[in-house]
Amino acid sequence: MLLSKLQGEASLGTGTCGRKNTKVYCLKRPPQPGDGILRVNPAKILARTWFTGLLVFAVCGGYIFYAFLYVIRVLGSMKVRVIMSAVAVVLVASLAVLGAFAYYFMAGGPQGERVELVVEPGASVRFLAEKLERKGVVRSARVLLVWMKITGIDKQVQAGKYAFRRKAGVVNAARELLDPEPVDTAVTVPEGLIIEQIGELFASTFSFSPDTFVALCTDTAFLRGLGFEGSSLEGFLFPDTYRFSPDVGPGEVIARMYGHFEQQFSTLDSTPIMERYSRAEIVTMASIVEKEATLAEERAHIAGVFYNRLKKGYPLGADPTVRYALRKFSGPLRVSELKNPSPYNTRVHRGLPPGPICSPGLGALAASVSPLETDDLYFVAKWDGTGAHDFSTTAAEHNRKKFEIRRLNELRKQRKKGSE
Repeated sequence: MLLSKLQGEASLGTGTCGRKNTKVYCLKRPPQPGDGILRVNPAKILARTWFTGLLVFAVCGGYIFYAFLYVIRVLGSMKVRVIMSAVAVVLVASLAVLGAFAYYFMAGGPQGERVELVVEPGASVRFLAEKLERKGVVRSARVLLVWMKITGIDKQVQAGKYAFRRKAGVVNAARELLDPEPVDTAVTVPEGLIIEQIGELFASTFSFSPDTFVALCTDTAFLRGLGFEGSSLEGFLFPDTYRFSPDVGPGEVIARMYGHFEQQFSTLDSTPIMERYSRAEIVTMASIVEKEATLAEERAHIAGVFYNRLKKGYPLGADPTVRYALRKFSGPLRVSELKNPSPYNTRVHRGLPPGPICSPGLGALAASVSPLETDDLYFVAKWDGTGAHDFSTTAAEHNRKKFEIRRLNELRKQRKKGSE
């Protein structure tokens, strides 16, 4: 009877319900502030847990100690007094040990910011513990060393990267030392290397074959996956310092180096050379400049000489191209070798070689897109130990300087023999 007379709406919880045409309907409303939702900050609770426990131990211990003293006074027996006093001493000592344990071993209050530490191969455990103390991860390096010795963790610490929190305490810090992250290995690739040399450099550090590295640099499917349209990455693996994880593969190394090349090449100034020559031709020129120029300030001048020779249809006459064709990168070149018919031999063939002869750095690339405006067509090394060159506009001037440099070089050799 009461239900049949129910009209309007009745508020139920967070909604409103009523009856209409014998059907019950509810209209939900969004939760309002103060609806009884309990908000708890677990971080604050956990941060105070160690201190609360220590405080409870201290208070309880105090009461128990006081109770023992009271019992001793009541009983009055010497024997009982001795026993109860011993028990009291043990209790106080236990509380002291518990307090010391909490102070040194447990987290010292709310843990602070993240602390990263890299342990190099061969680093001592003592050095590591002292560093953790200096960074505020533990209160005492000595206590940490003792704990690591007891638990055997001192024999399990490996080279790697570790993450800690300030005020973590001995137990937490020691636990983190069992879980290192792999440390990236740095490899520096100098300017002027060919892909075989780069492959050997990385293979000497990481666990892959240099042959696999070289094969990928000429693998058509792999190159297309990188967005590279040429047939070889010779010259397009940018020289720089790279960091890789220990388990890196050759594909990742190559992709990173080529991506870095593209990024660096995009920073070069837009010049008329960019419009006149393709990217591959510019990189080829830069690779020759890289091998010819010893001094950075001469790169643009040497590039200007080579562009002048291209315009006049002269062979570039660059010995590094012959060395690349022969894979002979040291020692003098014989006359017969200088006549090698390889298309890379710019003493025999006019124009640029089919492709780069090494990986040029940013300086050689910049010089090749912004060469020095000069009339010079020749240059010869001074042989004075500075790496500098003498430049000439005519063949006659070039030959005169060349013979003079040879004469001076012979004189230096004779003087050196005489002084010995």
